[in-house]
Amino acid sequence: MLSCALGSCSDGGRETCDVRGVVVDVEDGEPLVGIRVEGPDGVRAVTDPRGRFVLKGLQEGEEGLVKAWRSDGWEAQVPLKAVKAGEMNIVLHLSPR
Repeated sequence: MLSCALGSCSDGGRETCDVRGVVVDVEDGEPLVGIRVEGPDGVRAVTDPRGRFVLKGLQEGEEGLVKAWRSDGWEAQVPLKAVKAGEMNIVLHLSPR
């Protein structure tokens, strides 16, 4: 599942997008702590105690996947298509492979 909201911002003349999100357990919807998240161009983050993360500074027009995973094989991914400048919010539902 994916939910997103876009706003506008810029970074010193360069148009960028911050992807903010939360990783939750697909079975109970609870936020997950310490989950590794990776976006396009290898931008990385780890979820905080509320399951939240921020992937900063993706370039406008960037495409690719946002992936989350943990060592027991649970994972999630959301495709990004031509991100726009500003901020995008997503939810990743971690589940067994």
